[in-house]
Amino acid sequence: MIQAAENDSIRNDIYAQAKNYGLNTEKARWIAGFLLEAGLLEEPRYLHLKATSLGKQFVSRLPLFNEVLNIEDETDVDESKEPVVATEPERTLADELFDRLGESSKDPMAFGKASGVAFEESIAETFCYMGFDAKRIGGAGDTDVIIRWKDSEGKNIIAIADGKSKSSGTVSHSDISDVAIDMHKEKNNADYVAIVGASFSGDTIRNHARKKKFALITVEELIEVARSSHALGLSLDEIAYIFQVPDGLSKLDGIMEAKRRQMDIITLVISQFRQEQELLGNLSPRDLYLLLRATTISPTLEELMDVFHILSKHEIGILVLVSKASASENSTYMLAHGKSAVNRLRAIVTAIESGL
Repeated sequence: MIQAAENDSIRNDIYAQAKNYGLNTEKARWIAGFLLEAGLLEEPRYLHLKATSLGKQFVSRLPLFNEVLNIEDETDVDESKEPVVATEPERTLADELFDRLGESSKDPMAFGKASGVAFEESIAETFCYMGFDAKRIGGAGDTDVIIRWKDSEGKNIIAIADGKSKSSGTVSHSDISDVAIDMHKEKNNADYVAIVGASFSGDTIRNHARKKKFALITVEELIEVARSSHALGLSLDEIAYIFQVPDGLSKLDGIMEAKRRQMDIITLVISQFRQEQELLGNLSPRDLYLLLRATTISPTLEELMDVFHILSKHEIGILVLVSKASASENSTYMLAHGKSAVNRLRAIVTAIESGL
């Protein structure tokens, strides 16, 4: 992974390479986080990783292979068997949407449509995929995309997005009309303004956007947030940080990292219960803290108590309270009905999706 990030690489490109070594995206993301904390990788900009001088020095001293090795002895291979052909993972509708988004961001006339239309449609579809009410408006005198949602207090919030499809792949300050955007914001009574493009060039556009409170969102960033919205169950209030200037995106990144860590801890807790419950009996958050403190994740007691609270809720019920203690961290739980809990949650999700 350090070698893959030697010359400033995009995270998703590194995660894709990790699949060649049997690592899924979440595992690769966790390893990248560890290497960042160890000072072997750095994050020169959002969603990018680069090997540090220490990382390069570290790798230079290790015997590394450049490919996955077949550990079976050649003499044991049964030549009568059909060779195993690696298959591409099945593509989803989301993958196709994100491909269209990326392609149309660099081709104004993509898919035979009028200039910018395909990109604007893809932006609207991506926000709909995340759960927003988004529509392409387009046309002279109005915004490209309008995005609506209700915040946690029930207030109606509106954002407008201006899509900039450039064959060069780069949006510059001269591509943005302040007068037009301000008019579109006022016309739609919008709370936020976003400009979406493949990339943005120079400090001028960034400084100006910060001054005007226009969020600059790259296609890469939008896709990462969209994927995370499903993988991590992000709320619309959380995703909406993407519109906030100047540090909304970094706040959202922090939320996503915290949620990824929480998912890792949930996996670890369930796994540890399965391993230890028969031998040790019912377990408390403090028991798990002692059992897991030497692991790489090393969850805090507070994190474990939060996870116990989530998993023992009636709606989930995979952990069942057995003995309540005066100090909640010492209350004991048992792991129960794991498969049925998963099936129940899937049934609820299916019913909700059918009604949406």
